[in-house]
Order: sequence, then C-alpha cells, then structure tokens
Amino acid sequence: MKGETMALTSDERRRFESLRSLTHQAGGLVLDRFGRASVDFKADESMVTDADVAVQAWLERRIAAVFPDDLVLGEEGFDGTAARSDARYAWIIDPIDGTNNFGRGMPGFSVSVGVLRDGEIVGGAVYDPLTRQLFTAWAGQGAWLNDRTLRVRHAPLDARSMFAIRTPFTDGVPEAVTRWLGRYRLRRTGSTALQLCYVALGAISFMYDHRTSLWDIAGAAAVLLEAGGHLTAPDGGPLFPVDAAVLRGAPLAILAGLPGAYQSALRDLGASAVLLRSP
Repeated sequence: MKGETMALTSDERRRFESLRSLTHQAGGLVLDRFGRASVDFKADESMVTDADVAVQAWLERRIAAVFPDDLVLGEEGFDGTAARSDARYAWIIDPIDGTNNFGRGMPGFSVSVGVLRDGEIVGGAVYDPLTRQLFTAWAGQGAWLNDRTLRVRHAPLDARSMFAIRTPFTDGVPEAVTRWLGRYRLRRTGSTALQLCYVALGAISFMYDHRTSLWDIAGAAAVLLEAGGHLTAPDGGPLFPVDAAVLRGAPLAILAGLPGAYQSALRDLGASAVLLRSP
C-alpha cells in the first residue's frame, strides 16, 4: 500500500496480506459468474446462487491451507456446529453479500471477509468487483479504499445527509425511521457490507439495521472502526466481542455512523424506545 507504515507481527501481517489477496481474488470469481449464476431460495426465502456456494468453498479451502488452526465460518450451508471450535482466530465469510442484487443481474454486491481474534474484530476486507473498490483494515493500522487512507470527519445531520435502513419491518416502521424518512435522503444498495464501507468513506452518514448477521458486518466492521466511525448495538452497547449465539448465526441489530450523525441517530432511537415502553 502507498505510504504504508505497518507495525504488525509476522503472523498478523501474513493474515492481513492473505485477507486482502483472497478477498480480491474471490471477487474475480464472483464477477466471472455475474449474469449467469443459477438461482435458488433457502427455507427462509432468502436467495442463494451456485456462485455463493462455489466461492465460499474456494475461500474455505485456501484459508484452511494457510491457517489450518483457524476457524472458518461461511454463511452458505452453515448449521452452527462448527462455531463450537476453540480456535483463537475465526474467519467470517460472506461470499456474496447482496445476493438478491447479484442473482438478478444488478450491481450492489460484494465479497466480505472478516477476521476475529478472541471474539474481537481485528481485520476486514470488502470487495466490489464491479467498481474494483477494495476496502481493507486491520486493528490499530488504519483503513483503506484501495491505496487511499480512510478517515471519517464529524458530520452533523442536515437535509443533504444520506442514511440506510433494512426493510421490511415486520412489526411496523419504528417512529425514529419514520422521522428519518422525512428529514434525510434514503440509500439502500442491497449489500450491508458495502453500506458500512460507504459510511467509512463518508458518503452515508448513518445506517440502522434491525436484523443483520455477523456475516453481513464482519468484513466491514474493521474498516468502519479503523476509519474512526461508530458501530454499536442500537442502544449504544458494544457488538464485540461476539458471543457464542452470534457465532452460531443469531441475528444482530446495529447502528453505524459518522461522528455527530451517529449520536443524533442514537438519540432518535432512544426516544423511540422510550415511547414504545410508555403505557
């Protein structure tokens, strides 16, 4: 990387270099299958393609070959049993984050790979093969978009601010979300990982997701945090270290944002929570 001043151990450096390289290569495999993948649906009605399965298997083989003692958890075919490993490092793979776009021949998908150490997020890479944007980060070292260093700025919300949410809301639209829809500009790319990276880029001011997963956020979490952004539970509580339930696929609710914007969104969610608890 241009201007790189890494202070990593040899073991960390090897993991970081492998993370960047493998995520980038996997993006090439995804792009090769774009527009011609076979589409199917899981029991929960979420889309899956043969490209998801093939790219995950490719990543699993290559990570295991270099780091045989590490735990590797991929979204496709996951049943929770492998998460009982006592491995110190865990690689969290979403072979195609944004499959609903990819399977329909639309842009807005990525390869996302995160690395946990003792349950804490330490590294991440997210690659958009259509735009050739590779977001990477390692704990204590910084975050990058390709060779460009990412560092967020304080961003108070105004009418030009953009935010992202997940839909649908099966239990009704939260009052805070209704307020945001009347104040700010909505953006939804279809890839949670890319949206978090766009916060790190400073393009999206904040993002609220009431039902995501570790696979969706692991690759981008280090990018956003190392860029100086915020990523927490909607009540401001920490997401990491992850517990056994999250490693086994339990859903997560998250709030992410730029300094200033995040605090405003957090206050809005807190006010909504108070209203919901009121008699």
